[in-house]
Amino acid sequence: MKHWIGLDIGGANLKIADAKSFAKQARFPMWKNPDRLAHELSQLLQGVTDFDAVALTMTGEMADCFATREEGVCRILEQVTRIVPSTCIRVYTVDGNWLSVPQAARDPWQVAASNWKALATYAARWSDGEPTLLIDVGSTTTDLLAICDKKVLSKSKSDRDRLESGELVYTGVERSSVVGIVHELSVHGRPCPVVNENFATIGDVNLILGNVPEESEDRETADGQPKTRTCAAYRLARIVGEDGTTLGPQDIEQLAETIYDAQIALISKAVLNVASQFKRKSCEHVLLSGHGDFLIDDILDHLKWKTQRTRLADRLGPIVSRCAPAHAIAVLASEQLHVPA
Repeated sequence: MKHWIGLDIGGANLKIADAKSFAKQARFPMWKNPDRLAHELSQLLQGVTDFDAVALTMTGEMADCFATREEGVCRILEQVTRIVPSTCIRVYTVDGNWLSVPQAARDPWQVAASNWKALATYAARWSDGEPTLLIDVGSTTTDLLAICDKKVLSKSKSDRDRLESGELVYTGVERSSVVGIVHELSVHGRPCPVVNENFATIGDVNLILGNVPEESEDRETADGQPKTRTCAAYRLARIVGEDGTTLGPQDIEQLAETIYDAQIALISKAVLNVASQFKRKSCEHVLLSGHGDFLIDDILDHLKWKTQRTRLADRLGPIVSRCAPAHAIAVLASEQLHVPA
């Protein structure tokens, strides 16, 4: 049977999924070497032969290796068509439509950063018609989308629209810089300004607090050292002018807790703003998406929302859920499009 596979090209990760239970991802820092995208995609697709067409969405065009969003979209399209014929690709737009590769290249702002719309449109089927808020927390960003009568309420067409509306909050659970969350911390009972340098990320905070597992082989960190609690403590100490030998475990944990609480407050403010579209103090239903769903639980507890919570990880399984936008466009393409001849 002919079917679609979804491809979500981000600035830091590549994700593929079908409309059923298959999903796969790989880290790819687009900004370092965008011309290796085709090679990385071929590696990701190796052994994946049971598909006939590709539904494509992207956010990687925003990487600063591209001078403009138009250049980013066109370069990504060019790389993808090195391994998949352009006639077999349809690109999802922020309007919920589909374009051919030549059409997408001519109208790049229609396909730039479109994966949020695909995910929200797909996830709306689980809202049961109730006012529902989709909260998707990834490595770098948090998406907040209001859904009513199984329709996405957002009128946004670009990242700037979403930033201004609060639907896009540039903070996640891995790559976000600590200095973007707090400007001052308490050290031994005294306030200390945070060093304005990329010494530590929120990923280090989550390592220290035990929210994520250690990955000693992974060195995608601020200092290139492993993702372990010990190394994370050294990174976090630097943001207050200390190091891992001068601050004790309790000092480090206090720093991490303060930063984590500040991130919760930051996103909670945006949640309230987006949820105000429902004209109520809270919404009846929240959809939890992304690999930062532990943070969503803490946000909802902070807001004291006693709402129904549906986890995409429970509906789709943890692997497919991690690649939810890719799965979403595979499903939408299967429902809306014929496989190109």
